[in-house]
Amino acid sequence: MTDEDLKEMERSTFRAAADSGLWDILLASVVAMFACAPLLSGQLGDFWSSAVFLPVWAAAYALIRVIQARVVRPRVGSVRFGPARRKRLAWLTAIMLVVNLVALVVGIVAAVRAPAGQLWLFPLAFSGVVLVGFTVAAVVLQIPRLFLYGLLLAAAPVAGEALWQRGLATHHGFPVVFGLCAAVILVCGIARFIRFLPPRPDTAGSSQPEPTDG
Repeated sequence: MTDEDLKEMERSTFRAAADSGLWDILLASVVAMFACAPLLSGQLGDFWSSAVFLPVWAAAYALIRVIQARVVRPRVGSVRFGPARRKRLAWLTAIMLVVNLVALVVGIVAAVRAPAGQLWLFPLAFSGVVLVGFTVAAVVLQIPRLFLYGLLLAAAPVAGEALWQRGLATHHGFPVVFGLCAAVILVCGIARFIRFLPPRPDTAGSSQPEPTDG
């Protein structure tokens, strides 16, 4: 077995262990907050309209951990990755921390001091941060669809702002654009998980011909 075969086996094992589609579903629940929170802010306020999603995310995360333990792990086994993979994951963690800090700063500045006549500045900045983060994740994790998610989420604030300025949507268009993003990511995650599941026992193997009369 060559080194390239070993690398391909390691990549396949990593995808099987980390790319079952369950984390896409959790991501969809996070994106859904951007769609639902603006609609709830009138009744709950800006803080609680977002904070109310914390137990939802906790429940979704707990459910995913249970499914991983009962469905994913029995199928792929216990996985321990080599130093190269662990180093790449450590770099991803560090880069994503920087990206999230930049996003936090952009959000604080947008909330405290929005420049007059520059309504497009912060949607564009947010889109750039999201695109960089998802691109890095796609490259490091070798999951190409994360780049597509990044493109989708990066386009959402700009598209929502365009809809809002034209009077076609409320709340800067967030319920529309992020609701669509959450739906796409959720469908992709469910489809990925269904493909990950083993075939049904009655469909596995060769089919037996049904008996006939005569």
